[in-house]
Amino acid sequence: MKKLTDGTQVSSRSYYFLLDFNDRNNHKIINDLYSVMRLYELTKSQYIYLFKKAIDIELKFLES
Repeated sequence: MKKLTDGTQVSSRSYYFLLDFNDRNNHKIINDLYSVMRLYELTKSQYIYLFKKAIDIELKFLES
């Protein structure tokens, strides 16, 4: 488990997925949405939103 700044624990699997996602897009989406560069700086709701957005983008990539 990984911990966010607000104390929320998130699964390592989702955390590493988002690390890879951020690396592939040079942290553009996380920075545009929340003006941060690191996952642990997000709140629980921000983390969940980013995870959903990353999954949507990944699905579109796989379907193309």
